[in-house]
Amino acid sequence: MKCKIIIIWIILTVASSCTLPRYVFENKGQTTGLDFTKGKWLINNIDSPSEVSVQLTKKAKDDFENYLSNRLFFIYEPKGIILPKKITMNPSKGTLIEIKKGTNFDFFINIRAGKIKDELGLIDTTPHNFYTDRNNQSEVVIEIYDLNLAQIIYSQKVIGTVSSIKSNEDVKFYKSTQSLILGCYKKLIRDIKQKSIK
Repeated sequence: MKCKIIIIWIILTVASSCTLPRYVFENKGQTTGLDFTKGKWLINNIDSPSEVSVQLTKKAKDDFENYLSNRLFFIYEPKGIILPKKITMNPSKGTLIEIKKGTNFDFFINIRAGKIKDELGLIDTTPHNFYTDRNNQSEVVIEIYDLNLAQIIYSQKVIGTVSSIKSNEDVKFYKSTQSLILGCYKKLIRDIKQKSIK
């Protein structure tokens, strides 16, 4: 019984010392989703920090395969495709035409993730009377292009932020920039799921 009380006390202490992240969608004009019922889809190498690269790639593969099954390929899977050296976000129409010619796919998925600010550790033991305003902030962008029309059909960015809190506690817990990246990605996938035809 004593052990249970101690565990509950620890959980409550940790929970009260945690700050919740805030996620903001940047592109309010993206009101439509995607039509997953047709075409062959190609997903680019995900541009992200190395600490989350494997996890983010696996999540993207699982999430998009959920809608596309055998019509989704990563750029390293099909043989004989030719792609421009670096495909940036918001590519030109000419680049999209090049991708279409070099791959013969119908849709192209581009995902970029990054850290904006990394000022807080997971556990902050700074005494409360030495409070400074600090943030962890990350972003994820997903763009999807219709290669037949050579245009962007989905473009959305989410920024996740967790800020230091002023309190009387000397121990506080914060989400890492890596966790924020995964949280941003989750918000984007939920947005796609809610708006799309599956």
